[in-house]
Amino acid sequence: MAKIHPTAIVAPDAKLAETVEVGPYCVIEEDVEIGAGTRLMGQCRIAAHTQMGENNLVYPFASIGTDPEDYSYDPSQVSYTKIGSGNRFREGITVNRGTMPGSVTTIGDGCFMMANAHVAHNCTVGNNVIMVVGCAIAGHCQIGDNCLVSGLSAIHQFCRMGRMSVLSGGSAISMDLAPFMIGDGRNGGVRGFNIVGMRRNGFAPETIRAIKSLYDIFFRHGLSMKNAIEKAEAEVPQLPEVVEFLDFIRSSKRGILTGDRGRRA
Repeated sequence: MAKIHPTAIVAPDAKLAETVEVGPYCVIEEDVEIGAGTRLMGQCRIAAHTQMGENNLVYPFASIGTDPEDYSYDPSQVSYTKIGSGNRFREGITVNRGTMPGSVTTIGDGCFMMANAHVAHNCTVGNNVIMVVGCAIAGHCQIGDNCLVSGLSAIHQFCRMGRMSVLSGGSAISMDLAPFMIGDGRNGGVRGFNIVGMRRNGFAPETIRAIKSLYDIFFRHGLSMKNAIEKAEAEVPQLPEVVEFLDFIRSSKRGILTGDRGRRA
């Protein structure tokens, strides 16, 4: 049996693995599943229709799977939150479930959600994402694997961050941030690429050089996106990461964050 503190409130139909720990004054609502090794430290809420994997750690005052902050939401309809394994949710985290019937907010594995960060309805957050204190992502955003959303930053609804991109502290963006790039300011632009993260994750030198070339072509030469794509296709080795970058650019619906292209970073 799961270890449940006597002051916790757990819905009768909640499914808790045997090694789950539920601390003082936690609330677990109906239709919740929590995997082995997960620990709820105390005074947190896991709302209805939430599924959590194994070995998650939830700190006090976190609120996961609660109603979306959306005027159109109908609380009589069922929507979901799905969370992977090995995540850390610090104090004051809020994660909202999907807003349309049957829709889902998804968080992957190995993420670190620091205090008072917010994940809105219908977002898709990848694996090993770090969300720093006080940042917020609005509804329907997509955050790729190994992204860093720095403190007090904000992302407009329906925006995307490509894999291993970085949004600097205090920034606010309403456009897509391309994979491996570093965005800064209020739609201020791309200030560099994530060379530190690429090195730490074992990227080959030729891949790093290719991404550096993409950064120069797209964000330092002042080219239109069409011309930049053509130049990249002609001049940059079409490594998997380069193809990933170009596919992301082509698929953007909100436009790509560029800012003051042509100025030196």
